[in-house]
Amino acid sequence: MVKIKYLRHPLQTANNARNMFATRLSMWRFARHGARRFRNDPRYDLQNVTDGFKSRIDASSDDDALLERICTAYIRAVNQQKSAPSAYQPTEWWQEVRHRGLGPVIRALLTKDIASLRGMYRNFFRDSCSLGLLAPPFGMAKAYFGSTIKDTHRHFYLSHVLYRFEYWKEQTKGRFALRDLAGPGIGNPFGVLIDGTHINVGAEYAHYCAHRIDSMLDTEFATVAEIGGGFGGMAYYLLRDRPNTTYFDFDVPESIALASYYLIKAFPKLKFLLYGEDELTKKTIADADVVLLPAFELENMPAESVDITFSSHVMSDISPGAMAEYLRHIERITTNCLFLIGKQQGSESISELLNLKEKSFELSETRTSGWHSHKISGAGVGGAAGLAASTMFEQCYTRGHLSRRVRAS
Repeated sequence: MVKIKYLRHPLQTANNARNMFATRLSMWRFARHGARRFRNDPRYDLQNVTDGFKSRIDASSDDDALLERICTAYIRAVNQQKSAPSAYQPTEWWQEVRHRGLGPVIRALLTKDIASLRGMYRNFFRDSCSLGLLAPPFGMAKAYFGSTIKDTHRHFYLSHVLYRFEYWKEQTKGRFALRDLAGPGIGNPFGVLIDGTHINVGAEYAHYCAHRIDSMLDTEFATVAEIGGGFGGMAYYLLRDRPNTTYFDFDVPESIALASYYLIKAFPKLKFLLYGEDELTKKTIADADVVLLPAFELENMPAESVDITFSSHVMSDISPGAMAEYLRHIERITTNCLFLIGKQQGSESISELLNLKEKSFELSETRTSGWHSHKISGAGVGGAAGLAASTMFEQCYTRGHLSRRVRAS
């Protein structure tokens, strides 16, 4: 029997069918290409995907006090955000994400429903509480989180991961082993299991970003700020591998709440400062290891309080007005470098805005990033048009005296 909704919206139904067909065809082609490319690679074992997607929820610890703390900070943040400048209000995209899937976690945070929040956070990576930050391949939750994953889906995902592993190895000049990508096992992560190491989805990119930031720091003790740190993926590797680092994250309240859970669970011995727990001063910053705040708190950061500010995508995706506001405070608080990864158009806008000022920051390095197009270029699917459509830039801005030193070295 044909459902009534399909009769009411025949054009939409036809478009959806065409899109679904194109998606599945792309997956099938990529899976075949990967099977040929990695045919003799011992890592190319479909069981690695099956094992990597097995549920691994850890329910052994008592989270109540932590979840209560996260709820308190979240409620303060959303209440204060109502009166924050427009530059710090959620983008249309994030409002859509909230509407589409964050309703349950927002309700749990606002009402301090600890039991519900515990269930969602312990299952994050797979639960909708991480919507907008993490998702199963092509959004196919049933295909990958069910009892059996079809071979086509396993071929596709394993090919995708191995291409990204190769790119990660190339970009880090072979300095690291796959075991260096192991995560803390917080939540219910999915990915691949290779040689006994579970590697979360997106781990190679997060590790690469942490490695790049580490390479820019030339002192033992350093302070790093991230604009839009998501659930804390990059921060985990940075804090794990560079223990004398103070880390700041400025993001929307929902992401800050999730990052608080992830990072506090991963680093129980570190001292965390959440929103509203203390005044933001140089002393409180010096006393903390990790500071997790809503984006509007950028305004209250002390001048010259961080060595490097980093952002992946967020800075290039916000409105021109918000971009100018963020850059004004980034210039004020950052003493050494501004490291950005983002879309070409947004990256060019940032360069123009910084050039309009007194050149406190100078562009010392620009490179094309292949992280979000490498699975296309590596597999030969989509061709030059597909690659050009997803061009990303990595840009490093340094203070004038530092940029001269970088060019001379």
